Amino acid sequence: MTEEQETTADVLPAGEGTRPAEVSAEVLELKQVSVATVRGQKVRLEGSAARTIRAEEAELESAAVLRLEAGEAEVEEAAIGLLRAEKAQLEECSAGLVAAQEVVLEESNAWAVCGGVVRVEGGRSLLVIGRHLDGTVQPVLDLRGAIALGLAAGLSGALLLLLRRLLRRR
Repeated sequence: MTEEQETTADVLPAGEGTRPAEVSAEVLELKQVSVATVRGQKVRLEGSAARTIRAEEAELESAAVLRLEAGEAEVEEAAIGLLRAEKAQLEECSAGLVAAQEVVLEESNAWAVCGGVVRVEGGRSLLVIGRHLDGTVQPVLDLRGAIALGLAAGLSGALLLLLRRLLRRR
């Protein structure tokens, strides 16, 4: 058994006992586990959950991660809270915030995407910010939707203030 494999031998399968606080090695391949923090040069997660991952290269498949920081991240069918990377490629994923120099989203949903070069093919994003945008960017709110939302919020606020004044007079 190599040193990298020995590191993964101490990790508990998902749902059993308590999570290890931190797992670290040069190269890690974790399957069907739940860990708090993962650190390594090259990290591969499959069918696993982690609170934080810090790696030079990260590859995730069917995983859930709260925070991913990597030089290069390749993610497929995963859920991510925050992804920070130099280069990020997401396929059929859900993410909160994606920030990278180069971002590729394929059939993925994200609340916000920030990057130098952003390419989107399918999926939806609430906010997309980039110096160069490619593909079919479908924002959740377009200009008409933003105007309608603003009007609805303004009218609702005005009606609530009016109702409050009427109730105070009695």
